[in-house]
Amino acid sequence: MRRSYSSFPCCAILLLTLLCSITAAAQTRKKLGVAGLHAPVEILRDQWGVNHIYAANQHDLFFAQGYAAAKDRLFQFEMWRREATGTVAELLGPDEVQRDTGARLFKFRGNLKKELNHYHPQGEAIINAYVDGVNAYIAEATRTPELLPIEFKLLGIRPGKWTPEVVISRHQGLLGNSTEELSLGMAVAKAGEAKVKELMWFHPKDPILALDSTIRGELLSEKILELYEAYQKDIVFKPAHLSPAGKDLVGQVNKLNQQLAKPKKEPFEHGVQGSNNWIVSGRRTASGHPMLANDPHRSIAVPSLRYMVHLVAPGWNVIGGGEPVIPGVSIGHNEHGAWGLTIYETDGEDLYVYDLNPANLKQYRHKGQWVTMDELTETFR
Repeated sequence: MRRSYSSFPCCAILLLTLLCSITAAAQTRKKLGVAGLHAPVEILRDQWGVNHIYAANQHDLFFAQGYAAAKDRLFQFEMWRREATGTVAELLGPDEVQRDTGARLFKFRGNLKKELNHYHPQGEAIINAYVDGVNAYIAEATRTPELLPIEFKLLGIRPGKWTPEVVISRHQGLLGNSTEELSLGMAVAKAGEAKVKELMWFHPKDPILALDSTIRGELLSEKILELYEAYQKDIVFKPAHLSPAGKDLVGQVNKLNQQLAKPKKEPFEHGVQGSNNWIVSGRRTASGHPMLANDPHRSIAVPSLRYMVHLVAPGWNVIGGGEPVIPGVSIGHNEHGAWGLTIYETDGEDLYVYDLNPANLKQYRHKGQWVTMDELTETFR
C-alpha cells in the first residue's frame, strides 16, 4: 500500500483513522498536532484495536509507537516507570520501600549509550524517539486530565515523565537462575553434593556442585536475595491506597455490582511455568511455506503483557506483539520471516560473592587489588 505525505502542510501531524469494522461504512478520522515529529505519520487502528503505523522515517515510526502505546496503556506505563525507578513507595506507602530499595540497587548505571546500542545499531536513536513519543502523550494527558485512565483518579496521581533508563529496566526480566544457584548452594551445604545429585535431576548429567572453598555454607540463606526478589514481586493494590475520590468511585461501583448480582467466577489458576516453540515444515502446509508456532507461557493479565502493533517505515515492515513499554516487536514477522522467544533452562545469571577487605569493609577485591566501593545516597519519599 503506497502512501504520499506531501499533501500535509504541517510536519508535526498524527493522522488517526479508526476502522470500526471491515464492513462498516462509518469510520472516524482525526488529525492531531504533536510536537516532536519530523514529518506526518498515519496510524490506522483496525477493528481489533491494533495500530498500523506508517511513517516517513525511523524516528517518527518509533516516536509514534511510543505515543500510541502510552495512549492505550498509560496506567500500565506509569506502574512500569515507578517499578523501574524505585518510586512505588511514593504511591503505596512504606510497605514498598524494600521493593524500591531492590529496584535501585539493580538499576543500570553503566555506559548508557553503549547499552542502548547493544540492542540495535541505532538503538540509542530508536529508544530516545520512543521515549519522546511516550512523554508527548503524557504531556497531552497531563494538560487534559479527563484523558487520564480511571486508575489515576482512583489513586489521586498523575503520570511521570520517562527516560531511556526506564525502557531498559530489568525489573520484569525473565530471570531466576540466581535463586536456583542459591537454593542449590544451601542444599549442598546442608546435605552434601552426593545427596543433592541423588535427589535432583541435572542436565548435563554430572555437574560439579561443590561449594567454592572460600564460601561458608552456614552463612547461605534466602535473605541474601531478599531485595533481588522484592523488586520483582507483583504490585498489590489495597483499599487504603485509594484517594478520597477513588473511594467514592469504588463505592458506586460496588453498589452497581450488588444490583447486577452476577455469580462469582473462580479465579484462573496459573499452571506450571514453561515455554516452547516449534516449526511446521512447508511440506505440510497449504501455502508451501513453513509456519512458526511460539508459546512463551506468559501470564494472562489485564492489562495484557503483550501489545500488538504494525510498524511501517523505510527499512521497517513488521507486525506482531511485544512488551507494551519497549519499542519494536519481540514476537512477530516481516515479509522475510517470523521469530519468537522462549525460555530454556540456562545459566543466565551468576550469584557472586565478593571478597571484602577485613581491615576496611568498604573495599572489595578486583584484579588482585582492594577497590573502594562507590557510595550513593538515595531518598525514598
